[in-house]
Amino acid sequence: MPHPFSHSSVEDSRRSPFPADASPLQILGHSGIFDAFYYLKSNPDLHTLGTAVLRHYHQHGWREGRKPNPFFDPHWYLNQNRDVIGDPLLHYALHGEREGRRPIAWFDPLWYAQTYHLPERMLALAHYLKNRHNTPLRPIPEFDPDFYLRAYPDVAKAGIDALEHYMVQGFREARKPFDGFDPLYYRRKYLRHSPDSNPLLHYLENRDRPDIHPCSPETEVSVFSEIKRRSKPGPLFEKTCPLPRSAIRRARILAYYLPQFHTIPENDAWWGEGFTEWTNLSRGIPRFSDHYQPRIPRDLGHYTLNTPEILERQAAMAQAAGIEGFIFYFYWFNRKRLLDQPLEILLSNPQIDLPFCLMWANENWSRRWDGSDDDLLIAQDYRSEDDEALVDCFARYLHDPRYIHFDGRPVLMVYRPGTIPDAPTAFVRWRTLFRTRHGLDPLFVMGQAFGDENPDLFGLDGAIEFPPHKVVSNCNLINDEINLFDNDFSGQVYDYGTVVDNALAQPRTPFPLIRTAAPSWDNDARRQGKGLVLHGSTPELYERWLSGLVEQAQSRTFFGEPVVCINAWNEWAEGAYLEPDQHFGSAYLNATARACTGVGKNRSQSGILLIGHDAFPAGAQRLLLETGRTLRH
Repeated sequence: MPHPFSHSSVEDSRRSPFPADASPLQILGHSGIFDAFYYLKSNPDLHTLGTAVLRHYHQHGWREGRKPNPFFDPHWYLNQNRDVIGDPLLHYALHGEREGRRPIAWFDPLWYAQTYHLPERMLALAHYLKNRHNTPLRPIPEFDPDFYLRAYPDVAKAGIDALEHYMVQGFREARKPFDGFDPLYYRRKYLRHSPDSNPLLHYLENRDRPDIHPCSPETEVSVFSEIKRRSKPGPLFEKTCPLPRSAIRRARILAYYLPQFHTIPENDAWWGEGFTEWTNLSRGIPRFSDHYQPRIPRDLGHYTLNTPEILERQAAMAQAAGIEGFIFYFYWFNRKRLLDQPLEILLSNPQIDLPFCLMWANENWSRRWDGSDDDLLIAQDYRSEDDEALVDCFARYLHDPRYIHFDGRPVLMVYRPGTIPDAPTAFVRWRTLFRTRHGLDPLFVMGQAFGDENPDLFGLDGAIEFPPHKVVSNCNLINDEINLFDNDFSGQVYDYGTVVDNALAQPRTPFPLIRTAAPSWDNDARRQGKGLVLHGSTPELYERWLSGLVEQAQSRTFFGEPVVCINAWNEWAEGAYLEPDQHFGSAYLNATARACTGVGKNRSQSGILLIGHDAFPAGAQRLLLETGRTLRH
C-alpha cells in the first residue's frame, strides 16, 4: 500500500540531494546516516572488514537486522513500510525522509526539519546524528533531553546521551521522558500486562487514541488524589503577613464567630460523646473533581475553646489582618443557654483585646443543620414571661467595655426575626425593657436570610448580609459542569466567581445595611452530599469581593461609619473560615488585610520624595535615611 507521503519516482529524482548517477554505496557513504564506527562496535564479529563495512551492510547487514546507526532499525522500517523493497536505509536516504517516514519510532524527520535549521541538502537524521552529543536536540516532540538531564542529574553528570539512556535503562527506572508524562500512571493504566514494555514507545504508537493519556487526566482524578492534594500546601499557600498597628483601616471589619468547639452535655446526648464542630469537619471528603475537601486547620490546630489562650491568639490573628472584632453566635432557648463557655471566658478575662457583639441565633435546632424544624432537638418558643430574663442576659454582655457600638449604641443582631411571633411588637417590648432595666438603647440588626431582607418590616434598625443567602439568587448552578465522584450527590454547586460578581452588583438599599463577604462556602461536611458549595474560591477572588464591599462602604455607611462583615472567622464545617489551613495557609487572612487597607497584592504604591540639603553623611542626612526606612516599613 503506498505511503500517504509518497511521491512519483520522477519527482523523487528531481528533488533528491544526491547526484542522479551516484551508486547506492556512494549515496549511503555521503548521506551522513551510516556510522561505520557504530556498525563495527555493535557487531564485533565484523571487526576484520575494515573499509568494507558499508558494502557489508548494503548487501547483507540490513537483511540480518544490523543497525547502521543508533536511530535506524531496518526491520522496524520495513515492517512500517511494506511498499519498500531492498535496502531500507537507501530507501530512507533517497525517498523516505522527504516523505515523512520515520527511521525509528523515536525520530520524526518532518517535525525535526521544521524545528531546527538544517543546511541545504542535509538529511534531518544526519543532522541529528552529527550534533546530538554537543547540542540538546529533540528527536521527537515527546522526548525532551533538556528536561531529562535537569530532572536526572546523575545522567547529566555521567555525560550519557539522554535519549539513549532513557531507551536502554531510564524507562525501566520509571524516569520521565518529558514533563507531563507520568510513567507510573501510564504503566498502571495501560501496561499492567506488559511490565517490561517501554511506556514512551507504547504512547508514540497509540497517542492518537482518545483513551490514551500521558498522565492522569482531570476526569480520572480520584477521591484519594484530591485528598492528598488538599492536605498539603498548594500553589497559593502564604505565610502570615500581619499588618502594622499603624496601618490605616478603610472600614470597620467584623467576622461571624462560631463557639461550637467545646463539648456540652446537650451535644453529647444528641450527637455522641465528645461532639464538637471538629466532629462534623472530619466527615468532609471530595464529592467531585477539584472539590476542596477535606479542610484541615493549621496554625491553631483542632483547638478547644475552654481556655483564654485560644481566644487571645484568635484576637491577635484577626486584628493583624484588619479585623476589628467578632460577632459571637448567641444561643438562648427559653431561659436555657448553650455553647456559652467562650463568651464567659471572654467576660472573665478583660485583658483579652477582643471587641465583640452578639448575633442571637434564634432558630430552632434540628438534626438537619439547615434551619428546618425536622427532627427538633430544642425549640425556641418566645414566651412573654421570658422577656425580662432574655433582656437581662443580653445586657450583661452589652455593658462590657469591649462591646461594639455604632453611633454610640450597642449593636444587637438577630438571625431570623421572621420566626418571632408578631416581631414588631416583640422588639418594641424588648427596647422598653433594655431602656428601663439597663439604660441601654441597642441597635437591632437582622440577618438577611431565608427570604427576609427588609428590617423595616420588623421594626428593626438595620440589616446584615448572611451569604450565601441572597447572593446566589439569579446565579446558575454548575452541577452539569462538574465531574462527580459521588453519584448520589444532590447538592447545589455555584461558581464562586459568578457569586462575587452578583454580590458586588447588588443595588443600594433604602435602609442601613452591613454588606458581607464569604471567603468560601461548603457545608458538605455537615450535609454529606446534600449541601451548598460555592466552588472555585481563591484568595484573589475573595479579596476582590471584600475590597469591593469596603469601597462601597465608604459611601454606603452604616450609622455614619463604613462597616463590612465576613462570614465567617471559623465556620470550618461550612467551609467559611479565615483561620489558616494546610492548603492555603494564611492566604485568606493576608487577602483580608490587603482589602482592609487598600494595598492590593499587585497594586503599585504611591511614592514619597524625600529631599535632603546635601549628601554629606552627617546628622541631617542620616536622619533623612532613617525616616525613609521607617516610612517604607
